[in-house]
Amino acid sequence: MKIFKKSNQINKFLLSQKSVGFVPTMGALHKGHISLIKKSKSLCKKTVVSIFLNPKQFNNKKDLKKYPSNLKKDLRICKKNKVDYLYVPNFKEVYSWKTKKKIYPKIKNIMENIHRKGHFKGVLNVIEKLLDIVPSHKLFLGKKDYQQLRIIADYIRINKIPTKVIECDTVREKNGLALSSRNARLNVREINFASKVYQFIKKYKNNYLGKKFNKKVILNFLNNNHIKYDYVENCNFNNLSRSKSINKHSKIFIAFYISKIRLIDNI
Repeated sequence: MKIFKKSNQINKFLLSQKSVGFVPTMGALHKGHISLIKKSKSLCKKTVVSIFLNPKQFNNKKDLKKYPSNLKKDLRICKKNKVDYLYVPNFKEVYSWKTKKKIYPKIKNIMENIHRKGHFKGVLNVIEKLLDIVPSHKLFLGKKDYQQLRIIADYIRINKIPTKVIECDTVREKNGLALSSRNARLNVREINFASKVYQFIKKYKNNYLGKKFNKKVILNFLNNNHIKYDYVENCNFNNLSRSKSINKHSKIFIAFYISKIRLIDNI
């Protein structure tokens, strides 16, 4: 595994490579990230993983400070899974990189944008830099962060960037909880408690498929279990517009808190 810290070095190196898959991360790698790496290795000749904790996409400084980070562990995971190239830049290496002016998609119908002001602007800031620094043919993104995935896909489409977005299924614990770096801040009891949210919504969606979406059913469950939440919405997964019925083209999106740890999911 070849490790790059300088943007100009990895950029120059990759320009001559063919069939490059890119897995951008903020570190704290888990089985969800590993699934992206494996998908990239199955579809591309070379796989690049970036580890960069982007401060611009954190609207809460306390959340940034508490974000789990373990570079040594991340390096071991990348080596074990035979990542070809690892890009580990500092802030200056990323944000001093000059890019041609790009068009940002309109951030509409985005639930996370309402509750995390500036978050998606920060996401687009860094993806603009990373996609330019790391020239790749395929970009591997997980569906857990589905709203982020749609924004990035729109950005790539609008700017006609020759990189194809590969949507990868959410990896879950045996109890159904979506894997997340933030799960590391939860104990076993809290993880099991958080999984009940997924289990309830999945059961609700299966029972009401083809019927009108009744948000109150889910809100009553959350309130009865004293679970704080930011939103619960049923949306068309193509454009994130609100959907009145539960159908095969919709997802139920939720952001909720377990012991002050904010978790998101879509079912």
